[in-house]
Amino acid sequence: MALDVLQWVVIGFLLILPILYELNSTFKYYAKFFFYYVIVNVLAFIVIFLSLPRAKDVTNYRYVRSAIKNIRKLFGIEIELRGKENLESDKPFILVSNHQSSLDFFGMMEIWPSRCTSLAKKELMYTGPFGLAAWLCGTVFIDRLNHDRAVSTIKDTADFINKNNVKVFIFPEGTRNHSGSILPFKKGAFYLAVQAQVPVVPVVFSSYSDFYSKRDKRFDTGKFIITCLPPVRTAGRSEDDVAGLTEDVRQQMLDAFNQTSLESRQPRVTTTIK
Repeated sequence: MALDVLQWVVIGFLLILPILYELNSTFKYYAKFFFYYVIVNVLAFIVIFLSLPRAKDVTNYRYVRSAIKNIRKLFGIEIELRGKENLESDKPFILVSNHQSSLDFFGMMEIWPSRCTSLAKKELMYTGPFGLAAWLCGTVFIDRLNHDRAVSTIKDTADFINKNNVKVFIFPEGTRNHSGSILPFKKGAFYLAVQAQVPVVPVVFSSYSDFYSKRDKRFDTGKFIITCLPPVRTAGRSEDDVAGLTEDVRQQMLDAFNQTSLESRQPRVTTTIK
């Protein structure tokens, strides 16, 4: 008898889930993020298995890129890519982008250049399968709480970039930003670019407000724009130029963010055929 009751409770629960999903935006928000993180962690296990023969090889990111591009379609997220030619280089550069959400992963893998790795906070390395997969893909982890170690990591990474012809993806805001703008930049990415004497390529993800809001617990289908701006040269620049370089790049990105976010928020036009 108790087993029968339990079965009916489970059946009732399963029947009500689709209704909650369609009628309650908060439930949909948490359900979609739960699904998203489950998929990412399953992908991490697959990447770990495939990457073990070539541990810490940046080319392992190709497994992530091809999978994430397909996963994005499950969530109904479309991307318009502009300026892709600015990423098409066989030489190293530092790619900097604004950081809004864990959903940035979709945009990152859409534009991920060949022979590219990322610079990430050390804490990410201890996030289970995702952290291990990132390590196996050659991600460079930096200890932001220890200045001397951070500086040492930057110098070592500059040498690594030039010796191995590697590009590096960095979020210079240093944290996720839900403010609807771009936070002040930390200078690490630009110190690295100057140290390695490689260009900085700014990339801007327009606002996700059309389909996502952490504050309002909303996660719908939608579209955002990725703008790849022209490379900014660092050849001949020194550490004295880092502050100015940082602010110049941020201003370029802020201008592009404001413009493309306005475009992405334009009401959709529907045409009725009579």
